[in-house]
Amino acid sequence: MVVFKAIKCMADDWALTNCAVINDEDFRPDTKYIEVQNQTKPNLKFWFTTLFVKNPPPRGSISFSQNQREWAQLSINQPINITSYPGNTAIDFLCSVEAEIDYFQKNKTKSANEQFDTDMMAREFLVNFTNHVLSVNQTLLFQLPEKPLMGIKIKSIEGVNSQEINSGAKPRSIQFGKCLSNTAVRFVVGSNTTLLLVGKSKCQQARVSIINPDFDFNKMGIGGLDTEFNAIFRRAFASRVFPPEIIEQLGCKHVKGILLFGPPGTGKTLMARQIGQMLNAREPKIVNGPQILDKYVGESEANIRRLFADAEEEEKKSGSASGLHIIIFDEIDAICKARGSVGGNTGVHDTVVNQLLAKIDGVEQLNNILVIGMTNRRDMIDEALLRPGRLEVQMEISLPDEHGRHQILNIHTTRMKEFKKIADDVDMKELSVKTKNFSGAELEGLVRAAQSTAMNRLIKANNKVEVDPDASEKLQVCKDDFLHALEYDIKPAFGASAEALEHFLARGIITWGSSVSGILEDGTLLTQQARVADTFGLVSVLIEGPPNSGKTALAAKLAKDSDFPFVKVCSPEDMVGFTETAKCLQIRKVHSQKNILI
Repeated sequence: MVVFKAIKCMADDWALTNCAVINDEDFRPDTKYIEVQNQTKPNLKFWFTTLFVKNPPPRGSISFSQNQREWAQLSINQPINITSYPGNTAIDFLCSVEAEIDYFQKNKTKSANEQFDTDMMAREFLVNFTNHVLSVNQTLLFQLPEKPLMGIKIKSIEGVNSQEINSGAKPRSIQFGKCLSNTAVRFVVGSNTTLLLVGKSKCQQARVSIINPDFDFNKMGIGGLDTEFNAIFRRAFASRVFPPEIIEQLGCKHVKGILLFGPPGTGKTLMARQIGQMLNAREPKIVNGPQILDKYVGESEANIRRLFADAEEEEKKSGSASGLHIIIFDEIDAICKARGSVGGNTGVHDTVVNQLLAKIDGVEQLNNILVIGMTNRRDMIDEALLRPGRLEVQMEISLPDEHGRHQILNIHTTRMKEFKKIADDVDMKELSVKTKNFSGAELEGLVRAAQSTAMNRLIKANNKVEVDPDASEKLQVCKDDFLHALEYDIKPAFGASAEALEHFLARGIITWGSSVSGILEDGTLLTQQARVADTFGLVSVLIEGPPNSGKTALAAKLAKDSDFPFVKVCSPEDMVGFTETAKCLQIRKVHSQKNILI
C-alpha cells in the first residue's frame, strides 16, 4: 500500500474514459486496477480501472474526474492509500449489470421524451467498459453517437468467480466485479428523467396493476349491467392490463374515451363512478358539463386545458410509464353540442368542442388519459367527438331486464335483509316481474317509497307527531308496502303509456264486423313481424276511416296486446302550444325510444 494524492482531471478525454489516470513511473506496466482507501474513512474502499497516457499527471499523484471524486468522496490533494493489481487479478466476473441512465447536463437536453435504443446502448456500453471493474453505486460518463453526454449509475450487479463460472453456478449479487464482453446490460431511467427507453435491453420495471387490488366487484352496486360492463372492460381496459412492452410490440394505442348514453336513471353516472374507483389510477376529475362554460372570452377553453394539464406533465416526464388520468364529464352534451348548432355570434360552444378534440386526439396526443362522457342526448353531441380515437367506446345503458331488475332490488334491500327489516312475504323475483320498464333510479325510489309506507304505520298523528319506540324495533317492510308504492307512488317514466292506452280502451272493443276482426288479425301478424330479430324491425301501419269510428281504440288494442316493452302515444293534444321546432324534437324523442308508436 502506497500513499498518493488525488488531483483533478487534467483533460476532458481522460474523464470520458472513466479511468484513474496514473504515472507509468509510479506503477508497474501491467497495473490494470487500483484499490483506493480514504485515509479519513478507512472503511471505504473503491476500485478503479487505470489508464497510462503520454503526458501523465505528476509523480505521486493520481488524476480523478469530478464524478469519480464525488463517488469515492475524495477532495483535491487529499492523501489516499493505493493498492495496485495487474490485469490477471482474480476478480469476480459480471454476469449482469443494471444501470440507471440520465442526461449528464439536463439543461442541454435535446427534447423531452427523446427515445433511446437500449440494444444499441448495451453494445456501446460493452465497447467502452469491457475489462473495467464496476461497483454498485458507481457513476460513469457515457457518450452515445449523436446524443448528449449521459450519466450512468450502477444500480445492481450479479456475478460469479472463476471457479463458479465453469460449474454453471447461479449468479449472485456482488459489490464489484469485472465487466466481460458478454455481460448482460439492462438500463432503467431515473425518477426525474424525461427520456424514453425502447428495445429489449431495458429493465422490466415493477408494474402496478391497473385494477385496484382492494376493489370488490361484489360491492360495486351496479345491477343489470353485467354485459355492458364486460364490453367496456374488454374495449377500454384489456390493453392496460398488459405490460407496456407488449403494447409497444403490438403497436397498440389505448382507448381514450368512453361514452355512456341512455335514458335518465339507468346507471350511467354510477357506472362511471365505479370505474374510477375500480382502476388503480390518479384521482378522477369529475366535471359537470355546465361548469366548463365561462362568461369571459377564452376561459371556457382554458378550463378544458386545465383538466388535461396534469396528464400532459406526467406524459412528458414518464412516457409509457405514466399513470392513468381519468376525466369524467357528466352531461357532456352541455358543452359538446354539434358545431354550428348553437345560435349567437360568440361561438363559445364551437371553440370548446375544438379544444376538447385537440386535447383528446390532436397533434400532441396523450396516451395516459381516459375520458368518460355521460349523456341522455347522444344525438346532440358533435360527430367528430364520436369517431375512433376519441370517445371510441359508445355503450348504451338502457332499461334493465327482469334479471337486472332482480339484481338492483337485491342491491337496494341488502341492508334491510342484513338487519331483518324486510318481511318474509316479500318476493324479489315477483317484484322484478311487476316492475317492467322501471329504471334503476325508479327501482331505488320504489324501495324508498315502500320504506316510507312501512314507517308511516308506526307514526301516531295526534296533537303532535310521535313514534312508538317499542314498535320501531319490530319495523319490517312487507309485500303490501311494495304493492302500495307500485300502485300510488312510483310510475315508470319510460316504457308503455299504460294510462293512455287504458283511456283509449275504456269502453272496450266491439267486433261488429269482418273489417274490425280483419284489422285485429292483420295487426297481430304485423306486431309479430316487428318482433322477429332477423328483420329490420320497422313495420308501418296506417288505419284510416271517418272520425269517431274507433281507429285509435283499435291501435291501442294492438299495442296493448303486443306486450312490447316500449309503447308510446304521440297525439296532437300533447303538442298544443309547441313551436314547429319543438314538435320535431318531441317526435324525434318519442321515435328514439319506441317499439310501437300510435
